[in-house]
Amino acid sequence: MSEKSRDELDREEVAETGEPDAAVEESAEEADEVATDGIDAPEELAGDDERGAETSVIVRKTAKAPVRKKDRPTPKREDAKDDEDPYKAKNPAHFARQSAGELKRVVWPTWPQTLTMFGAVLVFVLIMIAIVGVLDLAFGWSLLKVFGS
Repeated sequence: MSEKSRDELDREEVAETGEPDAAVEESAEEADEVATDGIDAPEELAGDDERGAETSVIVRKTAKAPVRKKDRPTPKREDAKDDEDPYKAKNPAHFARQSAGELKRVVWPTWPQTLTMFGAVLVFVLIMIAIVGVLDLAFGWSLLKVFGS
């Protein structure tokens, strides 16, 4: 007996009984919703394929976006302007003044926020130390068992 898809079995059942089951109707409706997915898709019978089963062709219509013509060619790389960075320091003293100005604008955490973040980092580091230590002991023990000492 050849394997048949669920749709083929459902079609045969409808042909034999004359009425499709309610479950078959619901699953077909769900399949149609998924297949079309909001796209205009009239189903047309494409005829029989080599197995004798009917197949349907979905015709999809796509919208085309308007295409705007370019009013000038793309500039060449060598024609590009060499814009200088306005924040680039001219000398080390200027760099130090810029750095101090930036540090004045930083929003620093409050003392309770600093303690909370320090505690979180400390707990994470201790957990990682424990994990690496356990792995080191396990691999060391297994290597001693395998190769002996």
